[in-house]
Amino acid sequence: MGNDSTAIKNPAARGEIGFPVGFKRRLGIAVAMALTVAGENARAAATLTDAIAAGVPIIDLRLRLEDVDQANKAKQAVATTIRARLGYQTGDFLGFAVLAEFDAVQHLGPKHFNDSINGLIAYPTIADPDMVALNRLQLSYGVRLADHAAGAPADLRFVLGRQRIVFGDGRFIGNADWRQHEQTFDALSVVDTSIPATTLAYSYVTRVNRVFGPRSSVGSYDSHSHLFDAVYAGLLPALKLEGYTYLLDLRQAPTLSTATIGVRGEGTFALGSGFAARLNGAYAHQGDDAKNPLRIDLSYYLGEAGLSYQGFNGLLGYEVLQGDGTMGFQTPLANLHPFQGWAETFLTKPPNGLKDFYIKGGYGFAASPLFVKATATLAYHDFSAEHVTAGYGREWDAQLEGQIDSHFVIDAAYADYSGAGPFPDKRVFWLYATYRY
Repeated sequence: MGNDSTAIKNPAARGEIGFPVGFKRRLGIAVAMALTVAGENARAAATLTDAIAAGVPIIDLRLRLEDVDQANKAKQAVATTIRARLGYQTGDFLGFAVLAEFDAVQHLGPKHFNDSINGLIAYPTIADPDMVALNRLQLSYGVRLADHAAGAPADLRFVLGRQRIVFGDGRFIGNADWRQHEQTFDALSVVDTSIPATTLAYSYVTRVNRVFGPRSSVGSYDSHSHLFDAVYAGLLPALKLEGYTYLLDLRQAPTLSTATIGVRGEGTFALGSGFAARLNGAYAHQGDDAKNPLRIDLSYYLGEAGLSYQGFNGLLGYEVLQGDGTMGFQTPLANLHPFQGWAETFLTKPPNGLKDFYIKGGYGFAASPLFVKATATLAYHDFSAEHVTAGYGREWDAQLEGQIDSHFVIDAAYADYSGAGPFPDKRVFWLYATYRY
Protein backbone atom coordinates (compact mmCIF):
# COMPACT_ATOMS: atom_id res chain seq x y z
CA MET A 1 0.00 0.00 0.00
CA GLY A 2 1.34 3.48 -0.86
CA ASN A 3 2.66 5.45 2.11
CA ASP A 4 4.74 8.37 3.28
CA SER A 5 2.49 9.01 1.38
CA THR A 6 -0.72 24.12 -18.35
CA ALA A 7 2.41 25.87 -18.79
CA ILE A 8 2.70 28.99 -16.67
CA LYS A 9 5.04 31.93 -16.66
CA ASN A 10 5.34 32.19 -12.89
CA PRO A 11 4.98 28.78 -11.21
CA ALA A 12 5.82 30.17 -7.77
CA ALA A 13 2.91 32.60 -7.97
CA ARG A 14 0.49 29.92 -9.15
CA GLY A 15 1.88 27.27 -6.81
CA GLU A 16 1.95 24.27 -9.10
CA ILE A 17 5.62 24.02 -8.20
CA GLY A 18 5.41 26.51 -5.44
CA PHE A 19 8.71 26.32 -3.52
CA PRO A 20 10.24 29.57 -2.27
CA VAL A 21 13.41 30.45 -4.18
CA GLY A 22 15.72 29.75 -1.24
CA PHE A 23 14.03 26.42 -0.60
CA LYS A 24 14.45 25.30 -4.21
CA ARG A 25 18.13 26.19 -4.02
CA ARG A 26 18.61 24.08 -0.88
CA LEU A 27 16.75 21.16 -2.44
CA GLY A 28 18.88 21.40 -5.58
CA ILE A 29 22.10 21.34 -3.53
CA ALA A 30 20.91 18.25 -1.65
CA VAL A 31 20.00 16.45 -4.87
CA ALA A 32 23.38 17.35 -6.39
CA MET A 33 25.18 15.98 -3.33
CA ALA A 34 23.24 12.73 -3.61
CA LEU A 35 24.12 12.34 -7.28
CA THR A 36 27.77 13.14 -6.60
CA VAL A 37 27.98 10.39 -4.00
CA ALA A 38 26.26 8.00 -6.40
CA GLY A 39 28.68 8.89 -9.19
CA GLU A 40 31.65 7.93 -7.07
CA ASN A 41 30.38 4.38 -6.86
CA ALA A 42 31.61 2.20 -9.74
CA ARG A 43 28.26 0.40 -9.88
CA ALA A 44 26.19 3.58 -9.61
CA ALA A 45 24.06 3.18 -12.75
CA ALA A 46 23.06 -0.41 -12.09
CA THR A 47 22.43 0.18 -8.38
CA LEU A 48 20.46 3.34 -9.01
CA THR A 49 18.36 1.52 -11.61
CA ASP A 50 17.69 -1.23 -9.10
CA ALA A 51 16.64 1.32 -6.49
CA ILE A 52 14.18 2.90 -8.88
CA ALA A 53 12.82 -0.49 -9.94
CA ALA A 54 12.42 -1.48 -6.28
CA GLY A 55 10.18 1.52 -5.61
CA VAL A 56 6.43 1.49 -5.06
CA PRO A 57 3.66 3.41 -6.80
CA ILE A 58 1.38 5.64 -4.74
CA ILE A 59 -2.28 5.51 -5.74
CA ASP A 60 -4.90 7.21 -3.58
CA LEU A 61 -8.35 7.72 -5.12
CA ARG A 62 -11.39 9.17 -3.36
CA LEU A 63 -14.85 9.88 -4.79
CA ARG A 64 -17.06 11.88 -2.42
CA LEU A 65 -20.55 13.32 -2.30
CA GLU A 66 -20.89 16.09 0.30
CA ASP A 67 -24.21 17.80 1.10
CA VAL A 68 -24.26 20.83 3.44
CA ASP A 69 -27.33 22.66 4.78
CA GLN A 70 -26.30 25.72 6.82
CA ALA A 71 -28.90 28.02 8.40
CA ASN A 72 -27.19 31.32 7.53
CA LYS A 73 -26.74 30.46 3.84
CA ALA A 74 -29.44 31.02 1.24
CA LYS A 75 -28.71 27.85 -0.68
CA GLN A 76 -27.85 24.26 0.13
CA ALA A 77 -24.47 23.07 -1.10
CA VAL A 78 -23.98 19.78 -2.92
CA ALA A 79 -20.55 18.74 -4.22
CA THR A 80 -19.44 15.58 -5.94
CA THR A 81 -15.66 15.57 -6.23
CA ILE A 82 -13.01 13.05 -7.13
CA ARG A 83 -9.40 13.11 -5.98
CA ALA A 84 -6.60 11.21 -7.69
CA ARG A 85 -3.31 11.28 -5.80
CA LEU A 86 -0.61 9.61 -7.87
CA GLY A 87 3.08 9.27 -7.28
CA TYR A 88 6.13 7.05 -6.90
CA GLN A 89 8.60 6.37 -4.12
CA THR A 90 11.96 4.86 -5.04
CA GLY A 91 13.84 2.29 -3.05
CA ASP A 92 16.96 3.32 -1.10
CA PHE A 93 20.22 3.97 -2.93
CA LEU A 94 23.21 4.63 -0.65
CA GLY A 95 20.66 5.65 1.96
CA PHE A 96 18.83 8.10 -0.35
CA ALA A 97 15.26 7.83 -1.64
CA VAL A 98 13.00 10.14 -3.63
CA LEU A 99 9.23 10.54 -3.47
CA ALA A 100 7.14 12.52 -5.97
CA GLU A 101 3.36 12.84 -5.84
CA PHE A 102 0.65 14.96 -7.48
CA ASP A 103 -2.99 15.69 -6.62
CA ALA A 104 -5.74 16.09 -9.21
CA VAL A 105 -9.10 17.26 -7.81
CA GLN A 106 -12.16 17.67 -10.05
CA HIS A 107 -15.84 18.31 -9.32
CA LEU A 108 -18.46 16.34 -11.21
CA GLY A 109 -21.72 17.87 -12.37
CA PRO A 110 -23.01 21.38 -11.53
CA LYS A 111 -20.95 23.49 -9.13
CA HIS A 112 -23.56 24.18 -6.47
CA PHE A 113 -21.11 24.92 -3.65
CA ASN A 114 -18.58 27.50 -2.51
CA ASP A 115 -15.24 25.82 -3.16
CA SER A 116 -13.43 28.66 -1.31
CA ILE A 117 -12.21 30.41 -4.49
CA ASN A 118 -15.20 30.54 -6.88
CA GLY A 119 -17.08 33.35 -5.09
CA LEU A 120 -20.37 31.44 -4.71
CA ILE A 121 -20.93 32.77 -1.19
CA ALA A 122 -24.67 32.03 -1.20
CA TYR A 123 -23.67 28.40 -0.70
CA PRO A 124 -21.92 26.85 2.31
CA THR A 125 -18.20 26.20 1.84
CA ILE A 126 -16.93 22.82 0.69
CA ALA A 127 -13.24 23.60 0.35
CA ASP A 128 -12.35 21.26 -2.52
CA PRO A 129 -11.54 23.48 -5.54
CA ASP A 130 -10.54 21.93 -8.84
CA MET A 131 -6.76 21.69 -9.19
CA VAL A 132 -3.77 19.80 -10.42
CA ALA A 133 -1.01 20.44 -7.90
CA LEU A 134 2.22 19.09 -6.54
CA ASN A 135 1.42 17.36 -3.27
CA ARG A 136 4.81 16.01 -2.19
CA LEU A 137 8.34 16.08 -3.59
CA GLN A 138 10.98 14.98 -1.12
CA LEU A 139 14.49 13.63 -0.88
CA SER A 140 15.21 11.46 2.16
CA TYR A 141 18.41 10.05 3.56
CA GLY A 142 18.62 7.41 6.28
CA VAL A 143 21.46 5.94 8.33
CA ARG A 144 21.74 3.42 11.13
CA LEU A 145 23.19 4.74 14.39
CA ALA A 146 22.43 1.91 16.79
CA ASP A 147 23.89 -1.60 16.57
CA HIS A 148 21.34 -3.29 14.32
CA ALA A 149 21.42 -6.44 12.29
CA ALA A 150 22.26 -6.07 8.62
CA GLY A 151 19.30 -4.84 6.63
CA ALA A 152 17.60 -3.17 9.60
CA PRO A 153 15.79 0.08 8.78
CA ALA A 154 17.50 3.42 9.31
CA ASP A 155 17.06 4.95 12.75
CA LEU A 156 18.12 8.44 11.73
CA ARG A 157 16.32 9.90 8.73
CA PHE A 158 16.47 13.31 7.07
CA VAL A 159 13.69 14.49 4.76
CA LEU A 160 14.03 17.60 2.60
CA GLY A 161 11.26 18.96 0.41
CA ARG A 162 7.49 19.11 0.28
CA GLN A 163 6.35 16.51 2.76
CA ARG A 164 3.61 15.27 5.06
CA ILE A 165 4.14 15.96 8.78
CA VAL A 166 1.85 14.52 11.46
CA PHE A 167 2.78 14.56 15.14
CA GLY A 168 0.87 12.42 17.63
CA ASP A 169 -2.85 12.33 16.91
CA GLY A 170 -2.58 15.41 14.69
CA ARG A 171 -4.21 17.69 17.25
CA PHE A 172 -1.65 20.45 16.66
CA ILE A 173 0.40 19.43 13.60
CA GLY A 174 -1.11 17.34 10.82
CA ASN A 175 -1.95 16.98 7.15
CA ALA A 176 -5.68 17.89 7.33
CA ASP A 177 -6.42 14.87 5.15
CA TRP A 178 -10.21 15.18 5.32
CA ARG A 179 -10.20 17.62 2.42
CA GLN A 180 -9.42 16.26 -1.04
CA HIS A 181 -6.10 18.19 -1.23
CA GLU A 182 -4.16 17.63 1.97
CA GLN A 183 -1.95 20.06 3.88
CA THR A 184 1.79 19.59 3.33
CA PHE A 185 4.95 21.38 4.42
CA ASP A 186 8.07 22.61 2.64
CA ALA A 187 10.52 21.60 5.31
CA LEU A 188 13.68 19.93 6.50
CA SER A 189 12.81 17.17 8.95
CA VAL A 190 14.95 14.92 11.12
CA VAL A 191 13.62 11.83 12.91
CA ASP A 192 15.81 9.84 15.33
CA THR A 193 14.69 6.44 16.67
CA SER A 194 18.13 5.22 17.78
CA ILE A 195 17.28 5.49 21.50
CA PRO A 196 15.17 2.51 22.64
CA ALA A 197 11.43 3.23 22.91
CA THR A 198 12.06 6.86 21.91
CA THR A 199 11.28 8.95 18.85
CA LEU A 200 12.78 12.42 18.53
CA ALA A 201 11.61 14.64 15.67
CA TYR A 202 12.38 18.15 14.47
CA SER A 203 11.11 20.06 11.44
CA TYR A 204 12.05 23.48 10.12
CA VAL A 205 9.12 24.65 7.97
CA THR A 206 9.59 27.32 5.30
CA ARG A 207 6.10 27.07 3.82
CA VAL A 208 2.72 25.60 4.72
CA ASN A 209 0.75 24.39 1.68
CA ARG A 210 -2.88 24.54 2.77
CA VAL A 211 -5.91 22.54 1.64
CA PHE A 212 -7.30 25.40 -0.48
CA GLY A 213 -4.78 24.74 -3.24
CA PRO A 214 -2.29 26.80 -5.23
CA ARG A 215 -4.83 29.15 -6.89
CA SER A 216 -6.21 30.44 -3.57
CA SER A 217 -5.05 33.71 -2.04
CA VAL A 218 -4.94 31.88 1.31
CA GLY A 219 -3.50 28.68 -0.14
CA SER A 220 -0.15 28.92 1.65
CA TYR A 221 1.72 30.51 4.53
CA ASP A 222 5.32 31.63 4.25
CA SER A 223 6.92 30.30 7.39
CA HIS A 224 9.97 30.28 9.60
CA SER A 225 8.58 27.72 12.04
CA HIS A 226 10.32 25.19 14.28
CA LEU A 227 8.53 22.00 15.35
CA PHE A 228 9.93 19.76 18.09
CA ASP A 229 8.30 16.50 19.16
CA ALA A 230 9.49 13.69 21.46
CA VAL A 231 7.72 10.41 22.25
CA TYR A 232 8.77 7.88 24.91
CA ALA A 233 7.09 4.49 25.28
CA GLY A 234 9.50 2.70 27.63
CA LEU A 235 8.09 3.58 31.03
CA LEU A 236 5.24 1.04 30.99
CA PRO A 237 4.32 -1.38 28.19
CA ALA A 238 0.95 0.30 27.56
CA LEU A 239 1.88 3.93 28.24
CA LYS A 240 3.14 6.52 25.75
CA LEU A 241 4.39 9.96 26.78
CA GLU A 242 4.78 12.86 24.36
CA GLY A 243 6.32 16.31 24.78
CA TYR A 244 6.32 19.02 22.14
CA THR A 245 7.23 22.60 21.34
CA TYR A 246 5.77 24.24 18.24
CA LEU A 247 7.14 27.68 17.38
CA LEU A 248 4.97 29.03 14.55
CA ASP A 249 6.01 32.05 12.49
CA LEU A 250 3.34 32.42 9.79
CA ARG A 251 3.92 35.54 7.72
CA GLN A 252 0.44 35.77 6.13
CA ALA A 253 -1.30 35.16 9.48
CA PRO A 254 0.72 36.96 12.17
CA THR A 255 -1.96 36.53 14.87
CA LEU A 256 -1.50 32.76 14.47
CA SER A 257 2.26 33.01 15.12
CA THR A 258 2.47 31.32 18.50
CA ALA A 259 4.69 29.27 20.79
CA THR A 260 2.90 26.15 22.05
CA ILE A 261 4.55 23.90 24.64
CA GLY A 262 2.77 20.81 25.88
CA VAL A 263 2.72 17.23 27.11
CA ARG A 264 0.43 14.28 26.48
CA GLY A 265 0.10 10.84 28.00
CA GLU A 266 -1.99 7.99 26.70
CA GLY A 267 -2.32 4.34 27.50
CA THR A 268 -4.47 1.25 27.06
CA PHE A 269 -4.59 -1.25 29.92
CA ALA A 270 -5.99 -4.78 29.94
CA LEU A 271 -8.55 -5.34 32.71
CA GLY A 272 -9.17 -9.03 32.16
CA SER A 273 -12.15 -10.97 30.78
CA GLY A 274 -11.75 -9.18 27.45
CA PHE A 275 -12.11 -5.65 28.86
CA ALA A 276 -9.55 -2.88 28.33
CA ALA A 277 -9.38 0.69 29.62
CA ARG A 278 -8.04 3.70 27.74
CA LEU A 279 -6.79 6.84 29.51
CA ASN A 280 -5.55 10.02 27.81
CA GLY A 281 -4.50 13.34 29.28
CA ALA A 282 -2.85 16.46 27.85
CA TYR A 283 -1.87 20.00 28.77
CA ALA A 284 -0.38 22.79 26.66
CA HIS A 285 0.37 26.47 27.04
CA GLN A 286 0.24 28.90 24.12
CA GLY A 287 1.87 32.34 23.96
CA ASP A 288 2.52 34.84 21.21
CA ASP A 289 5.66 34.45 19.09
CA ALA A 290 7.53 36.06 16.19
CA LYS A 291 5.67 39.20 14.98
CA ASN A 292 2.31 38.44 16.55
CA PRO A 293 0.74 41.83 17.46
CA LEU A 294 -1.36 40.23 20.24
CA ARG A 295 -0.32 39.23 23.74
CA ILE A 296 -1.44 35.64 24.18
CA ASP A 297 -1.38 33.62 27.41
CA LEU A 298 -3.74 30.65 27.02
CA SER A 299 -3.92 27.00 28.05
CA TYR A 300 -5.25 23.74 26.65
CA TYR A 301 -6.54 20.76 28.66
CA LEU A 302 -7.71 17.29 27.67
CA GLY A 303 -8.97 14.34 29.65
CA GLU A 304 -10.37 11.11 28.20
CA ALA A 305 -11.42 7.76 29.66
CA GLY A 306 -12.60 4.83 27.60
CA LEU A 307 -13.61 1.21 27.89
CA SER A 308 -13.61 -1.52 25.25
CA TYR A 309 -14.92 -5.07 25.11
CA GLN A 310 -14.47 -7.25 22.06
CA GLY A 311 -15.81 -5.14 19.18
CA PHE A 312 -17.43 -2.47 21.39
CA ASN A 313 -15.76 0.73 22.60
CA GLY A 314 -16.89 3.83 24.45
CA LEU A 315 -15.11 7.08 25.31
CA LEU A 316 -15.90 10.02 27.59
CA GLY A 317 -13.88 13.20 27.00
CA TYR A 318 -13.52 16.83 28.02
CA GLU A 319 -11.38 19.25 26.00
CA VAL A 320 -10.80 22.91 26.86
CA LEU A 321 -9.17 25.59 24.71
CA GLN A 322 -9.00 28.84 26.64
CA GLY A 323 -9.88 32.29 25.30
CA ASP A 324 -9.33 35.79 26.62
CA GLY A 325 -12.17 37.61 24.85
CA THR A 326 -9.88 38.69 22.01
CA MET A 327 -8.25 35.45 20.92
CA GLY A 328 -8.88 31.78 21.49
CA PHE A 329 -6.26 29.05 21.71
CA GLN A 330 -5.63 28.26 18.03
CA THR A 331 -4.46 25.14 16.18
CA PRO A 332 -3.97 26.38 12.58
CA LEU A 333 -1.80 23.45 11.42
CA ALA A 334 -3.91 20.66 12.94
CA ASN A 335 -5.99 17.82 11.58
CA LEU A 336 -9.14 19.77 12.38
CA HIS A 337 -11.97 17.54 11.14
CA PRO A 338 -11.71 14.78 13.82
CA PHE A 339 -11.94 17.26 16.71
CA GLN A 340 -14.89 19.29 18.05
CA GLY A 341 -17.49 17.87 15.73
CA TRP A 342 -17.48 16.80 12.11
CA ALA A 343 -19.64 19.76 11.09
CA GLU A 344 -16.44 21.82 11.51
CA THR A 345 -18.13 24.80 13.16
CA PHE A 346 -15.07 25.52 15.29
CA LEU A 347 -12.15 25.31 12.85
CA THR A 348 -11.19 28.75 14.17
CA LYS A 349 -11.60 28.83 17.92
CA PRO A 350 -13.92 31.56 19.31
CA PRO A 351 -12.35 34.55 21.13
CA ASN A 352 -13.95 33.35 24.36
CA GLY A 353 -12.45 29.91 24.01
CA LEU A 354 -14.21 26.57 23.76
CA LYS A 355 -15.18 23.72 26.06
CA ASP A 356 -16.17 20.42 24.48
CA PHE A 357 -17.75 17.64 26.53
CA TYR A 358 -18.21 14.54 24.38
CA ILE A 359 -19.26 10.91 24.42
CA LYS A 360 -18.32 8.49 21.66
CA GLY A 361 -19.22 4.89 21.02
CA GLY A 362 -18.42 2.37 18.32
CA TYR A 363 -18.75 -1.22 17.26
CA GLY A 364 -16.63 -3.13 14.76
CA PHE A 365 -17.86 -6.38 13.32
CA ALA A 366 -17.25 -8.83 10.49
CA ALA A 367 -19.73 -8.23 7.72
CA SER A 368 -19.15 -10.99 5.16
CA PRO A 369 -19.67 -11.62 2.31
CA LEU A 370 -19.41 -8.01 1.07
CA PHE A 371 -17.16 -6.49 3.75
CA VAL A 372 -14.09 -7.81 5.50
CA LYS A 373 -15.01 -5.52 8.39
CA ALA A 374 -17.61 -2.89 9.16
CA THR A 375 -17.49 -0.19 11.85
CA ALA A 376 -20.31 1.94 13.25
CA THR A 377 -19.53 5.13 15.20
CA LEU A 378 -21.77 7.53 17.13
CA ALA A 379 -20.67 10.70 18.95
CA TYR A 380 -22.31 13.52 20.93
CA HIS A 381 -20.75 16.94 21.71
CA ASP A 382 -21.87 19.69 24.07
CA PHE A 383 -20.08 22.98 23.36
CA SER A 384 -19.74 26.07 25.54
CA ALA A 385 -17.52 29.13 25.99
CA GLU A 386 -14.55 28.97 28.35
CA HIS A 387 -13.97 32.68 29.14
CA VAL A 388 -17.62 33.56 29.77
CA THR A 389 -20.81 31.66 30.55
CA ALA A 390 -22.43 30.88 27.21
CA GLY A 391 -23.64 27.81 25.36
CA TYR A 392 -22.31 27.13 21.88
CA GLY A 393 -24.68 24.36 20.85
CA ARG A 394 -24.70 20.59 20.51
CA GLU A 395 -23.82 18.10 17.81
CA TRP A 396 -24.51 14.49 16.88
CA ASP A 397 -22.14 12.64 14.54
CA ALA A 398 -22.61 9.19 13.01
CA GLN A 399 -20.60 7.07 10.59
CA LEU A 400 -20.81 3.63 9.01
CA GLU A 401 -17.67 2.32 7.32
CA GLY A 402 -17.26 -0.86 5.32
CA GLN A 403 -13.85 -2.28 4.42
CA ILE A 404 -14.13 -4.37 1.26
CA ASP A 405 -10.46 -5.41 1.21
CA SER A 406 -7.07 -4.04 2.21
CA HIS A 407 -7.31 -1.30 -0.43
CA PHE A 408 -10.98 -0.34 -0.81
CA VAL A 409 -13.25 1.32 1.79
CA ILE A 410 -16.70 2.91 1.52
CA ASP A 411 -18.22 5.28 4.09
CA ALA A 412 -21.41 7.12 4.92
CA ALA A 413 -21.37 9.84 7.60
CA TYR A 414 -23.69 12.50 9.01
CA ALA A 415 -23.18 15.53 11.29
CA ASP A 416 -26.06 17.46 12.87
CA TYR A 417 -25.00 20.63 14.69
CA SER A 418 -27.68 22.60 16.60
CA GLY A 419 -26.20 26.06 16.98
CA ALA A 420 -26.38 28.67 19.71
CA GLY A 421 -25.31 32.30 19.92
CA PRO A 422 -23.43 33.37 16.76
CA PHE A 423 -23.12 29.83 15.42
CA PRO A 424 -25.81 28.70 12.92
CA ASP A 425 -27.37 25.26 12.64
CA LYS A 426 -25.53 23.03 10.21
CA ARG A 427 -26.18 19.57 8.81
CA VAL A 428 -23.74 17.65 6.62
CA PHE A 429 -24.01 14.30 4.87
CA TRP A 430 -21.14 12.44 3.19
CA LEU A 431 -21.01 9.36 1.01
CA TYR A 432 -17.57 8.39 -0.24
CA ALA A 433 -15.36 5.61 -1.47
CA THR A 434 -11.57 5.40 -1.09
CA TYR A 435 -9.04 3.23 -2.85
CA ARG A 436 -5.39 3.19 -1.74
CA TYR A 437 -2.51 1.17 -3.08
